[in-house]
Amino acid sequence: MSGLFNTFNITKRGMFAQQTALNVVAHNISNANTEGYSVQRANLKTTQPFGMPSLTTAAEPGQLGTGVEVASITRSRDVFLDSQIRKENSTLGKYEARQQFLSEIESIFTEPSDTGLSTMLSNFWDSWSQLSNTPEPNSTARTLVAQNADSLCTAINHNYEQLCTMQSNASSIIQQKIFEVNSILTQIQDLNVQIKAVSITGQQPNDLLDRRDLLLDQLSEMFSFSVDETNYKGIQINANIVKDDGSVDEQILLKDGSINYGVAYINKIEADSSDPTKYNMEIYINGDPNKKVTISGIDKDKYKDTQILFYDKTNYEKNGTLNISDISPAKFNNGSLNGYESINKEIEEYKIQLNNLARSLAIAVNTIHSDNGVGIDFFDASAETAEEPAAVIKVSQDILDDPKKINAGKVIDTSDSNYSEGNGERALLISQIRNLKMDILSIKVRDDFINDVSFDSTNLTIKGNSKGMTIDNYFKSTITSLGVSSQEAERMVTNQEALLSQLETRKESISGVSIDEEITNMIQFQRAYQANAKMISVIDELLDVVVNGLIKR
Repeated sequence: MSGLFNTFNITKRGMFAQQTALNVVAHNISNANTEGYSVQRANLKTTQPFGMPSLTTAAEPGQLGTGVEVASITRSRDVFLDSQIRKENSTLGKYEARQQFLSEIESIFTEPSDTGLSTMLSNFWDSWSQLSNTPEPNSTARTLVAQNADSLCTAINHNYEQLCTMQSNASSIIQQKIFEVNSILTQIQDLNVQIKAVSITGQQPNDLLDRRDLLLDQLSEMFSFSVDETNYKGIQINANIVKDDGSVDEQILLKDGSINYGVAYINKIEADSSDPTKYNMEIYINGDPNKKVTISGIDKDKYKDTQILFYDKTNYEKNGTLNISDISPAKFNNGSLNGYESINKEIEEYKIQLNNLARSLAIAVNTIHSDNGVGIDFFDASAETAEEPAAVIKVSQDILDDPKKINAGKVIDTSDSNYSEGNGERALLISQIRNLKMDILSIKVRDDFINDVSFDSTNLTIKGNSKGMTIDNYFKSTITSLGVSSQEAERMVTNQEALLSQLETRKESISGVSIDEEITNMIQFQRAYQANAKMISVIDELLDVVVNGLIKR
């Protein structure tokens, strides 16, 4: 029923509600610069009024209000916008990783420049052309050929070594990222447990939800995923992965308080010492080298395109080891992990192309220079047979020690009556390799070269393969491909940054803390609090009149 004490209770509720609202404002202002924080609002609602229809309700002119209470404290968040940002963040992460390494690869090759391989190849062929004009034993052109060849080999060796170093760096970053992924998943797992515990009681775990969303944002930089909400505000994380047929599927990594699958780093795959037809895989659980697990009987081809795999976390924690059935390749379709893996593959392609160039260069020059094995080789023969010719190609030590041993003439046997010091036909033919088209990919031994270009050692002629490519153009195509990839990565990074900036601006307008708005709210709630306090003072005076004033009369 109504009365002064009811009015007092209404006012008291009003003070408490405004105080709670002021606390929320203070919390917002305090966290204005906190990363991932979403502005919170105290939602006020009227309390249950007097005068609800019943048999015992006294007749009143209308329902009498009983005041106000805080119905809930909620955060301002757009779930759809969060999903968009994470999706675009994964794309940005992929291309930032690619841009980082592609720009470094471009700096390795330094094309076009006076110190690039293209210029060194050109100088190498030019020096052979000069030697064909002045082939005499004491000609300085011989020294120039040896020096240019040595510089070319050194550059090829150095570029190849740098590519290997970059590949190792990319692998190290992948390992580090895997460690971060598992750390974030563990934190989300713990937060899920806390969030569900709070939600079950009917409360709103706003700050815990913000912390979890921030971790999800950080996780999205590394790979793309979808999030499904479970009961009591729990979540399920589904990683987007690429299947063998190219389609995209989902792998459930985490659900509520359980991590179903962890992420591991593939350190190496090697043949079994007892059975070369079988392969063993050494992995680092969670990317931690202190947690090594070896799995036998691996299908090598299944894991040849990735350094990342999923492992059954429950079985590992239970048994301390893993079987083939507990693992699967983790081929993410986006994110920085995908970017670093794709770069690793591209670096491998650049290494292969550099090896093909070094091998074909060594075979072509050596075949003509030695008259297919009759004389000495110009390049050390190891470059023709090595698994990584770009790492070992070098000028024959005999040539470096004595440039007079360079075979410039048609006849290379100095004891032959047809030998002529002034003949430079062989040097001229070697210089013409510059424009010689050949099937570089199929040239593995000298016979391949001889058959491919129709080399006639008797008449010193070569015809070339019209369907092939010159050594110079082969390298230029590599640089062109690198340039296209680098420009694409740079363009995508620029586009994604612009798109994310727009999305973040929209997010900030919804979830960000505006100091001006909070000050306005603070004044509003402050005035309401003061008004309620004034009401209590008025009620106190009225009660004094009722109690003390009536007694005096």
